[in-house]
Amino acid sequence: MEKISRVAALGAGPGGLAVAAALSRRGYEVALYNRTPGRLEAAQKRGGVEIEGDLGEELVPIKRITTDLGEAVRGAQLILLAVPAYGQLPTAEALLPHLQKGQTLLLLCGSAGSLEVGRRLRGAGFSLDDVLLGETVTLPQSARMVGEAKIRIRLPSRVRTAAFPGRNTERLAETLGDTLKIRPKPNVLDPGLNNPNFMIHPGPMLTNYAAIERAEGRFSIMNEGMTPGTLRLLDAIDAEKMALQQALGLEVVPIDDLYRENGSGPHIYRSPGEPFGLRDRIWDRYVAEDVPYGTVMYSSLGDLLGVPTPASDSTNTILSVLDQTDYWAQGRTVEKLGLAGLTREQVSAYLETGERP
Repeated sequence: MEKISRVAALGAGPGGLAVAAALSRRGYEVALYNRTPGRLEAAQKRGGVEIEGDLGEELVPIKRITTDLGEAVRGAQLILLAVPAYGQLPTAEALLPHLQKGQTLLLLCGSAGSLEVGRRLRGAGFSLDDVLLGETVTLPQSARMVGEAKIRIRLPSRVRTAAFPGRNTERLAETLGDTLKIRPKPNVLDPGLNNPNFMIHPGPMLTNYAAIERAEGRFSIMNEGMTPGTLRLLDAIDAEKMALQQALGLEVVPIDDLYRENGSGPHIYRSPGEPFGLRDRIWDRYVAEDVPYGTVMYSSLGDLLGVPTPASDSTNTILSVLDQTDYWAQGRTVEKLGLAGLTREQVSAYLETGERP
Protein backbone atom coordinates (compact mmCIF):
# COMPACT_ATOMS: atom_id res chain seq x y z
CA MET A 1 0.00 0.00 0.00
CA GLU A 2 1.39 3.39 -1.04
CA LYS A 3 2.06 5.65 1.90
CA ILE A 4 0.10 8.91 1.91
CA SER A 5 2.19 11.92 0.95
CA ARG A 6 -0.28 14.23 -0.87
CA VAL A 7 -3.23 15.69 1.02
CA ALA A 8 -6.00 18.16 0.15
CA ALA A 9 -7.59 20.10 3.03
CA LEU A 10 -10.97 21.48 1.97
CA GLY A 11 -12.09 24.42 4.10
CA ALA A 12 -10.04 27.31 5.47
CA GLY A 13 -11.71 27.75 8.84
CA PRO A 14 -9.65 27.08 11.98
CA GLY A 15 -9.90 23.30 11.54
CA GLY A 16 -8.80 23.33 7.90
CA LEU A 17 -5.95 25.76 8.53
CA ALA A 18 -4.78 23.71 11.52
CA VAL A 19 -4.73 20.34 9.75
CA ALA A 20 -3.08 21.87 6.66
CA ALA A 21 -0.36 23.44 8.81
CA ALA A 22 0.13 20.36 11.01
CA LEU A 23 0.57 18.03 8.03
CA SER A 24 2.64 20.45 5.97
CA ARG A 25 5.18 20.94 8.77
CA ARG A 26 5.53 17.12 8.91
CA GLY A 27 6.53 17.03 5.26
CA TYR A 28 3.26 16.24 3.52
CA GLU A 29 2.48 17.97 0.23
CA VAL A 30 -0.67 19.90 1.17
CA ALA A 31 -3.20 21.78 -0.91
CA LEU A 32 -5.49 24.12 1.01
CA TYR A 33 -8.83 24.92 -0.65
CA ASN A 34 -11.64 27.28 0.19
CA ARG A 35 -14.68 28.15 -1.91
CA THR A 36 -14.48 31.88 -1.24
CA PRO A 37 -11.20 33.78 -1.78
CA GLY A 38 -11.53 36.06 1.25
CA ARG A 39 -10.67 33.25 3.66
CA LEU A 40 -7.46 32.54 1.76
CA GLU A 41 -6.09 36.03 1.12
CA ALA A 42 -3.98 36.31 4.28
CA ALA A 43 -2.57 32.79 3.90
CA GLN A 44 -1.78 33.39 0.22
CA LYS A 45 -0.03 36.65 1.07
CA ARG A 46 2.11 34.91 3.71
CA GLY A 47 2.56 31.72 1.70
CA GLY A 48 1.26 29.66 4.57
CA VAL A 49 -0.30 29.62 8.03
CA GLU A 50 1.10 31.07 11.25
CA ILE A 51 0.73 28.79 14.24
CA GLU A 52 1.24 28.97 17.98
CA GLY A 53 0.45 26.59 20.81
CA ASP A 54 1.22 22.88 21.10
CA LEU A 55 3.17 22.71 17.82
CA GLY A 56 5.33 25.74 18.59
CA GLU A 57 5.32 29.16 16.99
CA GLU A 58 6.22 29.50 13.32
CA LEU A 59 5.00 30.26 9.83
CA VAL A 60 4.24 26.96 8.13
CA PRO A 61 4.46 27.13 4.30
CA ILE A 62 1.58 25.53 2.37
CA LYS A 63 2.43 24.34 -1.13
CA ARG A 64 -0.89 25.18 -2.80
CA ILE A 65 -3.54 27.60 -1.57
CA THR A 66 -6.40 27.78 -4.03
CA THR A 67 -10.08 28.40 -4.73
CA ASP A 68 -9.92 25.85 -7.57
CA LEU A 69 -11.33 22.60 -6.19
CA GLY A 70 -10.09 20.51 -9.10
CA GLU A 71 -6.56 21.82 -8.63
CA ALA A 72 -6.71 21.17 -4.89
CA VAL A 73 -7.67 17.48 -5.13
CA ARG A 74 -5.79 16.54 -8.28
CA GLY A 75 -3.35 13.81 -7.32
CA ALA A 76 -4.33 13.91 -3.62
CA GLN A 77 -4.36 10.51 -1.96
CA LEU A 78 -6.24 11.84 1.06
CA ILE A 79 -8.99 14.47 0.94
CA LEU A 80 -9.93 16.00 4.28
CA LEU A 81 -13.33 17.66 4.40
CA ALA A 82 -12.86 20.33 7.10
CA VAL A 83 -16.09 22.26 6.69
CA PRO A 84 -19.11 22.73 8.99
CA ALA A 85 -21.74 19.99 8.91
CA TYR A 86 -24.03 22.14 6.75
CA GLY A 87 -21.20 22.48 4.21
CA GLN A 88 -20.46 18.77 3.89
CA LEU A 89 -23.01 17.87 1.21
CA PRO A 90 -22.47 20.99 -0.97
CA THR A 91 -18.70 20.47 -0.84
CA ALA A 92 -19.00 16.75 -1.56
CA GLU A 93 -21.32 17.42 -4.50
CA ALA A 94 -18.89 20.00 -5.91
CA LEU A 95 -16.12 17.44 -5.44
CA LEU A 96 -17.83 14.62 -7.36
CA PRO A 97 -16.64 15.64 -10.87
CA HIS A 98 -13.03 15.74 -9.62
CA LEU A 99 -13.03 12.63 -7.44
CA GLN A 100 -10.95 9.66 -8.57
CA LYS A 101 -11.14 5.99 -7.70
CA GLY A 102 -8.57 5.09 -5.07
CA GLN A 103 -8.82 8.37 -3.18
CA THR A 104 -9.73 8.50 0.51
CA LEU A 105 -12.33 11.02 1.65
CA LEU A 106 -12.41 11.74 5.38
CA LEU A 107 -14.93 14.06 7.02
CA LEU A 108 -13.30 15.80 9.96
CA CYS A 109 -15.84 16.19 12.72
CA GLY A 110 -18.24 14.19 10.55
CA SER A 111 -21.40 14.22 12.71
CA ALA A 112 -22.62 11.12 10.79
CA GLY A 113 -22.30 13.07 7.53
CA SER A 114 -20.52 10.18 5.85
CA LEU A 115 -23.91 8.44 5.65
CA GLU A 116 -25.30 11.32 3.59
CA VAL A 117 -22.12 11.71 1.53
CA GLY A 118 -22.03 7.96 0.87
CA ARG A 119 -25.48 8.12 -0.72
CA ARG A 120 -24.28 10.95 -3.01
CA LEU A 121 -21.17 8.99 -4.02
CA ARG A 122 -23.31 6.03 -5.00
CA GLY A 123 -25.68 8.30 -6.90
CA ALA A 124 -22.69 9.56 -8.91
CA GLY A 125 -21.69 6.01 -9.85
CA PHE A 126 -18.97 5.34 -7.27
CA SER A 127 -19.01 2.28 -5.07
CA LEU A 128 -17.97 2.63 -1.44
CA ASP A 129 -14.93 0.53 -2.30
CA ASP A 130 -13.89 2.83 -5.18
CA VAL A 131 -13.57 5.74 -2.73
CA LEU A 132 -12.65 4.99 0.87
CA LEU A 133 -15.06 7.07 2.96
CA GLY A 134 -14.98 7.79 6.69
CA GLU A 135 -15.25 10.38 9.42
CA THR A 136 -13.76 11.48 12.73
CA VAL A 137 -15.52 12.49 15.94
CA THR A 138 -13.72 15.83 16.12
CA LEU A 139 -10.89 17.74 14.50
CA PRO A 140 -7.39 16.23 14.66
CA GLN A 141 -6.22 19.55 16.13
CA SER A 142 -8.30 21.93 18.22
CA ALA A 143 -7.74 25.44 16.89
CA ARG A 144 -8.80 29.03 17.39
CA MET A 145 -8.14 31.99 15.16
CA VAL A 146 -5.93 34.58 16.88
CA GLY A 147 -5.20 36.72 13.81
CA GLU A 148 -5.39 36.69 10.02
CA ALA A 149 -4.13 33.26 8.93
CA LYS A 150 -2.85 32.76 12.48
CA ILE A 151 -4.15 29.98 14.69
CA ARG A 152 -3.59 28.65 18.18
CA ILE A 153 -3.42 24.86 18.10
CA ARG A 154 -4.05 22.32 20.80
CA LEU A 155 -3.64 18.64 20.05
CA PRO A 156 -6.16 16.02 21.13
CA SER A 157 -4.95 12.48 21.58
CA ARG A 158 -6.40 9.90 19.19
CA VAL A 159 -9.74 10.78 17.61
CA ARG A 160 -12.55 8.25 17.15
CA THR A 161 -12.75 7.32 13.49
CA ALA A 162 -14.79 4.89 11.40
CA ALA A 163 -15.48 4.13 7.77
CA PHE A 164 -18.78 3.82 6.00
CA PRO A 165 -19.41 0.99 5.55
CA GLY A 166 -17.85 -0.27 8.78
CA ARG A 167 -16.31 -3.27 7.05
CA ASN A 168 -13.80 -0.77 5.60
CA THR A 169 -12.69 0.68 8.94
CA GLU A 170 -9.62 -1.56 9.20
CA ARG A 171 -8.67 -0.65 5.64
CA LEU A 172 -9.15 3.04 6.44
CA ALA A 173 -6.86 2.77 9.48
CA GLU A 174 -4.20 1.02 7.40
CA THR A 175 -4.49 3.62 4.65
CA LEU A 176 -4.16 6.56 7.06
CA GLY A 177 -1.19 4.99 8.79
CA ASP A 178 0.46 7.66 10.93
CA THR A 179 -0.98 10.56 8.92
CA LEU A 180 -3.56 11.20 11.64
CA LYS A 181 -3.81 9.79 15.16
CA ILE A 182 -7.05 7.81 15.24
CA ARG A 183 -9.01 5.35 17.37
CA PRO A 184 -10.76 2.96 14.92
CA LYS A 185 -14.39 2.29 15.86
CA PRO A 186 -16.93 -0.20 14.46
CA ASN A 187 -19.18 2.20 12.54
CA VAL A 188 -19.73 5.87 11.86
CA LEU A 189 -22.45 6.36 14.48
CA ASP A 190 -19.72 6.00 17.11
CA PRO A 191 -17.91 9.20 16.06
CA GLY A 192 -21.18 10.62 14.73
CA LEU A 193 -23.02 10.56 18.06
CA ASN A 194 -20.01 11.45 20.20
CA ASN A 195 -19.32 14.94 18.86
CA PRO A 196 -18.88 16.82 22.18
CA ASN A 197 -20.38 19.99 20.70
CA PHE A 198 -23.82 18.38 20.67
CA MET A 199 -23.82 18.33 24.46
CA ILE A 200 -21.73 21.44 25.13
CA HIS A 201 -23.63 23.88 22.88
CA PRO A 202 -27.41 23.40 22.34
CA GLY A 203 -28.58 23.06 25.96
CA PRO A 204 -26.21 25.71 27.39
CA MET A 205 -27.10 28.08 24.55
CA LEU A 206 -30.78 27.67 25.41
CA THR A 207 -30.39 28.31 29.14
CA ASN A 208 -28.12 31.32 28.49
CA TYR A 209 -30.07 32.74 25.56
CA ALA A 210 -31.20 35.99 27.22
CA ALA A 211 -27.77 36.68 28.70
CA ILE A 212 -26.16 36.13 25.29
CA GLU A 213 -28.62 38.51 23.65
CA ARG A 214 -27.98 41.18 26.27
CA ALA A 215 -24.20 40.79 25.82
CA GLU A 216 -24.55 40.87 21.99
CA GLY A 217 -22.62 37.62 21.83
CA ARG A 218 -19.75 38.72 24.07
CA PHE A 219 -20.29 35.87 26.46
CA SER A 220 -18.24 32.87 27.55
CA ILE A 221 -20.40 29.77 27.25
CA MET A 222 -17.57 27.58 28.62
CA ASN A 223 -17.07 29.69 31.73
CA GLU A 224 -19.84 31.99 32.95
CA GLY A 225 -22.46 29.99 31.02
CA MET A 226 -21.91 26.67 32.80
CA THR A 227 -24.08 27.15 35.90
CA PRO A 228 -25.29 24.12 37.91
CA GLY A 229 -28.68 24.16 36.21
CA THR A 230 -27.12 24.44 32.76
CA LEU A 231 -24.87 21.50 33.51
CA ARG A 232 -27.92 19.45 34.51
CA LEU A 233 -29.42 20.04 31.05
CA LEU A 234 -26.09 19.24 29.40
CA ASP A 235 -25.94 15.96 31.34
CA ALA A 236 -29.55 15.11 30.46
CA ILE A 237 -28.78 15.42 26.74
CA ASP A 238 -25.62 13.36 27.27
CA ALA A 239 -27.71 10.67 28.99
CA GLU A 240 -30.00 10.53 25.94
CA LYS A 241 -26.98 10.14 23.68
CA MET A 242 -25.74 7.27 25.85
CA ALA A 243 -29.17 5.60 25.71
CA LEU A 244 -28.95 5.73 21.91
CA GLN A 245 -25.49 4.17 22.05
CA GLN A 246 -26.78 1.37 24.26
CA ALA A 247 -29.71 0.72 21.92
CA LEU A 248 -27.31 0.47 18.97
CA GLY A 249 -24.85 -1.81 20.76
CA LEU A 250 -22.14 0.85 20.67
CA GLU A 251 -19.67 1.71 23.40
CA VAL A 252 -21.45 3.93 25.94
CA VAL A 253 -19.27 6.98 26.57
CA PRO A 254 -20.05 9.88 28.93
CA ILE A 255 -19.02 13.33 27.74
CA ASP A 256 -16.46 13.66 30.55
CA ASP A 257 -14.63 10.60 29.19
CA LEU A 258 -14.78 11.99 25.64
CA TYR A 259 -12.96 15.10 26.78
CA ARG A 260 -10.38 13.02 28.64
CA GLU A 261 -9.62 10.82 25.65
CA ASN A 262 -9.24 13.91 23.45
CA GLY A 263 -6.44 15.16 25.66
CA SER A 264 -8.46 17.51 27.85
CA GLY A 265 -10.99 16.92 30.64
CA PRO A 266 -14.31 17.95 32.14
CA HIS A 267 -12.67 20.87 33.96
CA ILE A 268 -13.05 22.70 30.62
CA TYR A 269 -16.78 23.13 31.25
CA ARG A 270 -17.27 22.07 34.88
CA SER A 271 -14.77 24.57 36.36
CA PRO A 272 -14.25 28.31 35.78
CA GLY A 273 -11.60 29.25 33.24
CA GLU A 274 -10.97 29.42 29.51
CA PRO A 275 -9.65 26.34 27.68
CA PHE A 276 -7.55 28.32 25.20
CA GLY A 277 -6.47 31.11 27.51
CA LEU A 278 -8.75 33.32 25.42
CA ARG A 279 -12.12 34.79 26.27
CA ASP A 280 -14.50 32.55 24.43
CA ARG A 281 -17.15 34.06 22.21
CA ILE A 282 -20.50 32.97 20.88
CA TRP A 283 -20.61 31.65 17.33
CA ASP A 284 -23.86 31.23 15.41
CA ARG A 285 -22.82 27.65 14.69
CA TYR A 286 -23.31 26.73 18.37
CA VAL A 287 -27.03 26.64 17.51
CA ALA A 288 -27.27 26.76 13.71
CA GLU A 289 -25.08 23.66 13.32
CA ASP A 290 -25.17 21.77 16.61
CA VAL A 291 -28.97 21.72 16.89
CA PRO A 292 -29.98 20.47 13.41
CA TYR A 293 -26.94 18.21 13.02
CA GLY A 294 -26.74 17.19 16.69
CA THR A 295 -29.74 17.23 18.99
CA VAL A 296 -32.23 16.90 16.09
CA MET A 297 -30.30 13.82 14.98
CA TYR A 298 -30.54 12.45 18.54
CA SER A 299 -34.30 13.02 18.53
CA SER A 300 -34.78 11.44 15.11
CA LEU A 301 -32.74 8.37 16.04
CA GLY A 302 -34.66 8.19 19.31
CA ASP A 303 -37.95 8.04 17.41
CA LEU A 304 -36.60 5.27 15.18
CA LEU A 305 -35.15 3.20 18.03
CA GLY A 306 -37.84 3.80 20.65
CA VAL A 307 -35.46 5.76 22.91
CA PRO A 308 -37.07 8.77 24.66
CA THR A 309 -35.20 12.06 24.11
CA PRO A 310 -37.26 14.74 25.93
CA ALA A 311 -34.32 17.05 26.73
CA SER A 312 -33.16 17.08 23.10
CA ASP A 313 -36.74 17.43 21.82
CA SER A 314 -37.43 20.44 24.02
CA THR A 315 -34.12 22.09 23.18
CA ASN A 316 -34.79 21.69 19.45
CA THR A 317 -38.31 23.12 19.69
CA ILE A 318 -37.55 26.10 21.91
CA LEU A 319 -34.41 27.14 20.01
CA SER A 320 -36.42 26.89 16.77
CA VAL A 321 -38.91 29.36 18.26
CA LEU A 322 -36.22 31.70 19.62
CA ASP A 323 -34.25 31.75 16.37
CA GLN A 324 -37.36 31.72 14.14
CA THR A 325 -35.82 28.80 12.27
CA ASP A 326 -37.26 25.32 11.81
CA TYR A 327 -34.30 23.27 12.98
CA TRP A 328 -36.43 20.13 12.84
CA ALA A 329 -36.83 20.59 9.08
CA GLN A 330 -33.16 21.43 8.56
CA GLY A 331 -31.94 18.56 10.70
CA ARG A 332 -29.94 15.47 9.94
CA THR A 333 -32.77 12.97 10.32
CA VAL A 334 -32.91 9.21 9.82
CA GLU A 335 -34.53 9.87 6.42
CA LYS A 336 -31.49 11.86 5.29
CA LEU A 337 -29.11 9.32 6.80
CA GLY A 338 -30.76 6.46 4.90
CA LEU A 339 -31.90 4.73 8.11
CA ALA A 340 -35.65 5.35 8.02
CA GLY A 341 -37.80 2.25 8.42
CA LEU A 342 -35.00 0.04 9.71
CA THR A 343 -35.05 -1.96 12.94
CA ARG A 344 -32.20 -1.69 15.43
CA GLU A 345 -30.63 -4.84 14.03
CA GLN A 346 -31.03 -3.61 10.45
CA VAL A 347 -29.43 -0.25 11.32
CA SER A 348 -26.36 -2.03 12.67
CA ALA A 349 -26.18 -4.29 9.61
CA TYR A 350 -26.47 -1.32 7.24
CA LEU A 351 -23.71 0.58 9.04
CA GLU A 352 -21.46 -2.48 8.71
CA THR A 353 -22.22 -3.52 5.12
CA GLY A 354 -23.55 -0.37 3.47
CA GLU A 355 -26.44 -2.42 2.07
CA ARG A 356 -30.06 -1.86 3.07
CA PRO A 357 -32.12 -4.99 3.63
